[in-house]
Amino acid sequence: MAIAQAPNDSYYNFLMGRHLEGEDNIQGALAALERAAAADPKAAEVRAEIARLHYRRENRDESEKAAKAALAIDDKNFEANRILGLIYSGAAAGERNTPAQAETYVREAIKYLEKAQSVAQGPPDPNLNYMLGRMYTVSGQPAKGVEALQRVVSQNPYSVPARTALAQAYAASGNLKGAIGALEDVADDSPAALEEMAKYQSGAGLYKEAVTSYTRALAAQPNNQRVKLQRIIAALEAKEYQQAATFAAEAQQQHQAESTFPRLQAMALLELGNRQRALELLESSAAKFPRDAETQFKLADVYADAGRPSDAERTLRQMLNVNPSDHRVLNYLGYLLANNGKNLDEAITLVNRALQADPGRGEYLDSLGWAYYKQGNLNEAEKYLSQAAQKLPDHPEILDHLGDVYAKRGRWQEAIDAWTRALATKDASVEPAAVQRKIDDARGRAGK
Repeated sequence: MAIAQAPNDSYYNFLMGRHLEGEDNIQGALAALERAAAADPKAAEVRAEIARLHYRRENRDESEKAAKAALAIDDKNFEANRILGLIYSGAAAGERNTPAQAETYVREAIKYLEKAQSVAQGPPDPNLNYMLGRMYTVSGQPAKGVEALQRVVSQNPYSVPARTALAQAYAASGNLKGAIGALEDVADDSPAALEEMAKYQSGAGLYKEAVTSYTRALAAQPNNQRVKLQRIIAALEAKEYQQAATFAAEAQQQHQAESTFPRLQAMALLELGNRQRALELLESSAAKFPRDAETQFKLADVYADAGRPSDAERTLRQMLNVNPSDHRVLNYLGYLLANNGKNLDEAITLVNRALQADPGRGEYLDSLGWAYYKQGNLNEAEKYLSQAAQKLPDHPEILDHLGDVYAKRGRWQEAIDAWTRALATKDASVEPAAVQRKIDDARGRAGK
């Protein structure tokens, strides 16, 4: 004959809690489980069940408290370890975390998830492995992340979240080919996966493939500005300039309040040799978006390259009226004035202000050294250009400028060495024929 269960019996209340949970009576279930815990203070499973129900109600503090109470009784309790792993995994993603807090949460999450995994029975828990894989990845252990997430994918081969997390783990380990492969089987089912795959293709230098993936992603979300932007950038990187210009023009027609698209279209047109149309686009966009610094800056740059330094200077001064502390503009205007041998004292003042905002930046040290060179102050010119070359030893313009200083001081071999290094970079910012002429002239002078 079965023994009747008293209402305060631990096992009876445990079963009642499960029953009430099945009826979605979470409050009643918790009350029954609390009675079960009071009846049997040594029952770790009851406290773990309380932790799980609190977690389901998003009551993280009470869930953590109950799970730790369960582990104080039995540190091998699967459910308590799993719940604590999930709690700390969620806490690690908090936007207000300091780096130290996030690191602590991730470390705690891994500790409890690993313990849950070690005591688990039956087939691998895909949810546990998924979270563990993500925590490994963000903690700088991507190889372990790949291993955990491969277990998830083997059980759920078409899970987009699992394959996306696996791709992220591969990418974190530097295996972009693996990241791309992880997403290929689900890419057609998810625009987000296509976009992610395109990002890895770009990172691997597969720009044409990235353009194709971004185009496929846009078929499902034709108004996504972010994907349009990334597609244009991929086309530019692929040197498909006509394609990039077409993409940018189409995007601008659809998103006329966005200044990025005409700027990118102008960049593509410049590469195609259509400077006039590029200038028209930039001038129109600069007038429409007078506070868009990137468009204004690009316009000044194109003016300077087009041999219109006055227009470039005017544009840069207008930018400083809007933001007097923009160190990029301070440096560019200072360099522009120095390059044209104009207002050299002001040029030096401007670049010094830029250096105050970004001390030690190689490009700014070059501008300051070049302004002193134009002023005839070779000691200061060499001082700052040498510093710039130490910061950026393979920068062709800096090497060219430093060579000019050496030549002015009659140190021909040092000048030849600097110019030769500038030519070796094969960078378009220096004119090879002009630099070679300087080298030939210096060799003639050095031989006298």
